[in-house]
Amino acid sequence: MNIRVRIACMVLAAILIGPVGGAPVAAAPGETISLAFLAGYKEDVLRANISKFEQSTGVHVQIDASPYDDLYKKTLLSLSTSANRYDVLFMDEPWVPALADFLAPLDDVTKQIDLGDFVPSTVAAGRYRGKLYALPVDPNVQLFIYRKDVFQQRGLKVPDTWDDVLRDAQMLNDPAKGVAGIVTTAGSDQQTGLYMLLLMWSYGGDVLDKNDRPSAETPEARRGAGEFVQLLKYAPPSVQSYSFADVNKAVQLGKAVMAIQWASGARPMEDPANSTVAGKLGYALMPKGPAGRDPMRGVWTIGVAAKTSHKDAAAKFVQWITGKEFGTTAALYPATSSAIHSPRVSVLQDPKVDAALPYAPALLANLKIARSRTRVPQWPDIQEALRQAAAKISTGAISVPDGLKELDASLGRIMAK
Repeated sequence: MNIRVRIACMVLAAILIGPVGGAPVAAAPGETISLAFLAGYKEDVLRANISKFEQSTGVHVQIDASPYDDLYKKTLLSLSTSANRYDVLFMDEPWVPALADFLAPLDDVTKQIDLGDFVPSTVAAGRYRGKLYALPVDPNVQLFIYRKDVFQQRGLKVPDTWDDVLRDAQMLNDPAKGVAGIVTTAGSDQQTGLYMLLLMWSYGGDVLDKNDRPSAETPEARRGAGEFVQLLKYAPPSVQSYSFADVNKAVQLGKAVMAIQWASGARPMEDPANSTVAGKLGYALMPKGPAGRDPMRGVWTIGVAAKTSHKDAAAKFVQWITGKEFGTTAALYPATSSAIHSPRVSVLQDPKVDAALPYAPALLANLKIARSRTRVPQWPDIQEALRQAAAKISTGAISVPDGLKELDASLGRIMAK
């Protein structure tokens, strides 16, 4: 465990070991399991449907929801210390390598699950060093989004390459009318580093090489990061302060013709009550660069604590939340902020789901070819270093070559710990 994580653990120890929320306790006639879950935009979907699981199994689920950063820290502390706060854990896939030593392998659980119905890349999200430690629940992936009405009016084809995107962004950018050619994040938002990494991948670069050595300072990485900076020239004027929510807002208000955004942001874009462009958007495969087409995946997974005293009850919950019935119900749930997107092919191809989620076909298509971030335990620290470097590069505080040089140095220190 590196120094940064130790500090986070010490800061949160008193909160987690203390009485707030309580530890999992036995319930009569069933059991109570404690679930660490993501607060906010997916929590409402789970809470609206959890009674179905409780009624059918007799197992009560105690949900402890936390914001993204706090969820990782609290999960790590619960698993790696004597806190034992959680039995079941909702985890972003980059966390799996760092948490694998504290998770129960799910070989027995998968015997009761039809893994053949899952998009293969989503199952891979829970594997580490040959073992399956988590199963997919909500497969997130980056999508390329565009105004299909504008493209039809202008006689334009859907961009296939990043050069196409850059050309169209320049052509469609109209600051006088308050319309940007493309929108993404820039500045210090965490997504900025991930979007820059997406472009680096497309040009053959990455933050680590095949031997997990720092590799951000390469010609390929510089070309990809440079292309990202070029795209930002045709983004909204205030893009340097944009967050995930700001990208959505720009699309919803018709202030951007194209966008790079996670699938988790697509549902509100199709909400007529909050989006002026509902029904006018197209969703496509991520554009490609010289090295290929590499949409980034970010699968939310479910795992079981190795130290849980409620192994059978936890296994029942894993089977339920990854099941086809919950997947369909969750996808169709009238959430206003996001949907839980099932990892099952049968759900994503269900006509009712496709009608409710117009981006479901693109979600499935991008998932089939999706690429994961480097699967090393140090990834949370790497992602923070990437965020810092991308913030400087995207705001012009430092040049692309110098920014990647700084990033390489940071990566060297992280991997040496």
